[in-house]
Amino acid sequence: MKFNGIFLSFFIFAFLIPIEGGAQLPDTYTRYNEALRTLSDLAADNPAICRLDTMGYSTRDSIPMLRMKISDNVHIDEDEPAVFYCGGVHGDEVLGVEVVINFIQDIIRLYNLEDPDINRYVDNIEIFCVPYINPEGHIEVEGGNTLWRKNKCDNDDNGVFDIHDGVDNNRNYDFGWDIDISPETTTPESLMFKGTAPFTQLENIAMADFGWHYRPLVALDYHSPTYGRPNVAYYPWYWYSSQGGHGVGPDEALMQSICQSFTSLIAAIPDDSSTGTYTARRALVNKGDLKTYFYGNFGSASFTVEISDTTIQDPALMDSIVTAHLAGQYYLLERVLGPGITGVIRDSVTLEPIEAEVQVQQHINTDINPRLSRPDHGRYRRLLAPGSYTLVFLKDDYQTKTLYNVAVSGGGPTETDILLRPLHPRPPAPEPEYPPQDTTLTDNTVTFIWNSSIFADYYLFELYYEYDFPNPAYIDSAVADTSFVFSTPLSDSLYVWRVKGGNENGWGPCCEPRFFTISSAASYGYDYIRTPSNFRLRQNRPNPFNPSTRIEFDLPVESRVDMEIFNVLGQIVDSIYLNSLSPGKYAVTWNGSGFPSGVYFYKLMAGEYLEIKKMTLLK
Repeated sequence: MKFNGIFLSFFIFAFLIPIEGGAQLPDTYTRYNEALRTLSDLAADNPAICRLDTMGYSTRDSIPMLRMKISDNVHIDEDEPAVFYCGGVHGDEVLGVEVVINFIQDIIRLYNLEDPDINRYVDNIEIFCVPYINPEGHIEVEGGNTLWRKNKCDNDDNGVFDIHDGVDNNRNYDFGWDIDISPETTTPESLMFKGTAPFTQLENIAMADFGWHYRPLVALDYHSPTYGRPNVAYYPWYWYSSQGGHGVGPDEALMQSICQSFTSLIAAIPDDSSTGTYTARRALVNKGDLKTYFYGNFGSASFTVEISDTTIQDPALMDSIVTAHLAGQYYLLERVLGPGITGVIRDSVTLEPIEAEVQVQQHINTDINPRLSRPDHGRYRRLLAPGSYTLVFLKDDYQTKTLYNVAVSGGGPTETDILLRPLHPRPPAPEPEYPPQDTTLTDNTVTFIWNSSIFADYYLFELYYEYDFPNPAYIDSAVADTSFVFSTPLSDSLYVWRVKGGNENGWGPCCEPRFFTISSAASYGYDYIRTPSNFRLRQNRPNPFNPSTRIEFDLPVESRVDMEIFNVLGQIVDSIYLNSLSPGKYAVTWNGSGFPSGVYFYKLMAGEYLEIKKMTLLK
């Protein structure tokens, strides 16, 4: 393509940026280190519903992409819908950071006030907030380079940060990356350089990894306009046939409706923009951006929200702007719990959860990638409008299943669990019979017995020392019968055993591990085995648990032993007094049936020894 001198001059003026320039970022705007302190304090003060960790790290300076998770049972990946609010992908677009941080603060405040709607959202949704997708770009703006937009990727590998560096993280996803061939996106010095290939940037890899793990139903990406329209939310999508697409997306009416409802709740701020209220607009598939990636792969209601009418707004307007967005943010949480479909997909023989494609025949075309259930839970989720739908469930090496006239009402999602029949079945997990769970045996010669498993031609038997689980002390992968006898007696110890069946199609799932003790003595009603060499408090099992869990500990010398259970507020909720115990290995069972779900801590005090561990009661 040829350019005349006038166009080239405009290109340089509009898209090439100096390494320094612009006014200072006003003090009212949140610096990265301030956000780190604020979010750390919120997580520390609200450990039952907040967990601060990292989405990933920036490409050049390895700065953490701070991520706050807000949910009950916050330390567990629960089988709940995910929602994702993020900002700060462009360094100079600082309002998005403020909107995301304000939402975090507000939802925690309302939860502590026991707002019933907020408590329902927190109890039933996993909410993730990332204020800085591009932390190193924001920090560059904090330092005075307020025109900087990209990250700081060392494009020329010279070790010096200069005008040749940086990639626009909102153009580095693979979905739509090939379409984006304009000079401003292929020139490294440009504000909008898309990188030499998709997913060359660590920030984008981290975002994609998050998407594939959680498959969020909603993804909001907050910007403020460097160029283009102010006060607008873009929904997916329109894809020109000349660029390989088929026009509007298959969820056009649904995405438009949700986006219009969302924008209608964002109040206009006087003096913020001449356009007044927010509007919903259809976006184009024309670059490798976040909303295209999340909708194209997961079917997320993924909106790019352009806040206000400039990148760095008058600080006097900031509080009003961020507050105006709360109603729309809470609407989307309510919508996630509203009309749609959901269910768990399992192998009909092994009952294992599986990742399978779920097609909604009224909402499909060749432009979108398959909508897949999560492999960890087998759960599928889709937002839909009330109506009647045809669902098709597909997976390689499984028989396809079609459901007709699946009704979606105006209430919560319609739940339909699915069993897919494997064309080449593996055996289901055998049922262990002997020794049973948590049994103490005085006989050192043990015969292990389990029920036969359909389709199993042979079995794999595994035995572990408890302290070394899951590294097997003994394994036999060619057991033809449903029992196994050791030729030599077992020593006194705490053991774990499990078994699984196999055939020409592979191994099936293992049964649940079974714990048992071989001991020549028992005292105080607790399991006792050979004398340990050190004090030790073991992790409870199972964990999470409902309602009971087993807590084990080792005493190398005779000790007075006390155990306390306390909640996340540090309040003691139960005490177990064991008095003086002889040296040995012990186990107690704590029953949490009278306590609410949540994170608890158990503390062992034995003489001068003290140790605390965490456990989760999940009802």
